[in-house]
Amino acid sequence: MNMPRSAPLVGGIVLALMTLPVIIIATRAAMASIPPSIREAAYGVGASQMQVIVHHVFPLALPGILTGTIIGIARAAGETAPLLMIGMMAFIVDVPSKITDKATVLPAQIYMWANNPERSFEYLTSAAILILLVILIMMNLLAILLRKKYERRW
Repeated sequence: MNMPRSAPLVGGIVLALMTLPVIIIATRAAMASIPPSIREAAYGVGASQMQVIVHHVFPLALPGILTGTIIGIARAAGETAPLLMIGMMAFIVDVPSKITDKATVLPAQIYMWANNPERSFEYLTSAAILILLVILIMMNLLAILLRKKYERRW
């Protein structure tokens, strides 16, 4: 597609394709966890299959779907191996201006800084690790809060 391998768009596509199965499995599990009695009750009052899914099953499965999605995104944020494989280890001097410009990612940058013997990179590595941990903790906290907000008892 005439893009450099270290383009953020390419990295995003790779991570999206890796995260998609996690989200699909979480969604299927959340939809399957809805009791059959809710579906049967909706069918009993004359709802179509699409109405049952949209108005009854999906709203009740939403906490599980949101949790699976956010945890999948948090997992993708910490992935380094696939990004190393596509070449996002490039040394970039300038800030990318377009989504197709060459770039690097935080996990790869942490990896490069950790292998550098200079003392000043020790502080950079520690700071970058803390930033990545804070991002991951915030995403997990968001998943918990959304699950609590949309959770329903039946």
